[in-house]
Amino acid sequence: MAKTAKTPRPSANRTRAPSGAARTTRTRANAPPLGREIWLDTARQALIEEGTAGIEINKLAKRLGSSRGGFYWFFKDRAQLLDELIGYWAKSGAVLFERILQSHHGNGMEQYVAMINLWVDEKEYEPKWDGAIRDWARTSKTVRKAVQMVDQKRIAVLERIFRHIGYRGKEANVRARVMYYHQVGYYAMGVRESQSARRALIPYYRRVLTGRDT
Repeated sequence: MAKTAKTPRPSANRTRAPSGAARTTRTRANAPPLGREIWLDTARQALIEEGTAGIEINKLAKRLGSSRGGFYWFFKDRAQLLDELIGYWAKSGAVLFERILQSHHGNGMEQYVAMINLWVDEKEYEPKWDGAIRDWARTSKTVRKAVQMVDQKRIAVLERIFRHIGYRGKEANVRARVMYYHQVGYYAMGVRESQSARRALIPYYRRVLTGRDT
């Protein structure tokens, strides 16, 4: 009578399939590193939500589901990331304003309206991002200098817009400063209004700031 073949038992030395955690770790280790922009954008969001305390390598890696090694692929250390984050804000923050000057063919009122829309729409311009940088500037001389530089560039853009409208000299400069300081203060005070409420006030601000109804 033929013997029934026995089902072989798993060998103690046989390699077991990796657990879920091990598979995840192995997958991350073999995956290509995330892009530099993703790390910068994640650091930006962390700054908005937690301040500089949130910009720690381990915390950022956890947000991205990545590893510390992925960070060091692009940055030498945390200090380099912080420097690039400041530069990222300074460049993008100035370009948003300067872009308006390059449009509307020097028509001051059209440029003024475009500037108001930039602020009120809050799509390209992010007041929380600006606010987070300004909070950081209170404890960092480097960031404070960057903020002052960007503020000067933005006011210069507004002054040119008022010049295009027809104002000259100190009057153009003061109107630009009033407009800019008002907007920065609006966000710093944490004013909460709907877009429709803000837009309803635009004609009144326009009359006060430009001296024109249209």
